[in-house]
Amino acid sequence: MRRDGHVVVTDLDGCLLDARTYEWAAALPALDTLKRRAIPLVLCSSKTRAEMEPLHAALGLDAPFVYENGGGIVIPPGAWWSRAARRDGGPLLVRLGVPLRDLGRALMDIAKEAGARLRGFSRLSTREARDLTGLDADDLERARQREHGEPFVLEEGSEDEVRLAAERRGLRVTRGGRFHHLSGAVDKGKAVRQVLSLLGPAASIGLGDAENDVGLLRVVDRPILVPRPDGGFDPALDAAFPDAERAPLPGPEGWNQAVLMALAV
Repeated sequence: MRRDGHVVVTDLDGCLLDARTYEWAAALPALDTLKRRAIPLVLCSSKTRAEMEPLHAALGLDAPFVYENGGGIVIPPGAWWSRAARRDGGPLLVRLGVPLRDLGRALMDIAKEAGARLRGFSRLSTREARDLTGLDADDLERARQREHGEPFVLEEGSEDEVRLAAERRGLRVTRGGRFHHLSGAVDKGKAVRQVLSLLGPAASIGLGDAENDVGLLRVVDRPILVPRPDGGFDPALDAAFPDAERAPLPGPEGWNQAVLMALAV
């Protein structure tokens, strides 16, 4: 049984993970506290399922995680809170988003309608993708295994026009740390709400640093904004949560301090 009435939900890049190195060592004190107090840590990211599975295992987590900005939820087997299980003992997948093949076609139509020049992540060369992300070959391969979201680079044109063209197709455009993201009518908030209902009553703490974290932060009890590497806060988060708590530093250093402070109250 869970011994603590909290749950922590977090974005990854720029929050728990350093935006440049993807390291999390600076967050170990808070991670150890969560483990000691049996507080579920729910990862919620624009990353793919293939990227998040090894990280989830390395952190020793058993809570569900949300991938591709709410495109899907992975429910690990054998957790204390879950009675659901696949016959083969593997994780359960809850698919919420539009299949990638449909998004790829839509992105080309959106670019034409908006008069914009867009480049989808799946169409970037290996070198271009590596330069934009800083990922090594293995991590880049996992990042390309997308299922329900297409990151893209807006090279020329109006972001507002691109958003409107997407909305006319029942799709969404959000902005993350490095890319814009095209997805179905899902977001982190809708997926996190489902995860929180699975975990049962608890005081929820959420941490995010970019526009695509707005939905996540709206559904938790205690939203905390994490600054960008330059020390400033994302304007969309500033506008949506003017009175929210703020981590004192970017990345895992600030994440660590913010989580420990939140759990101390």
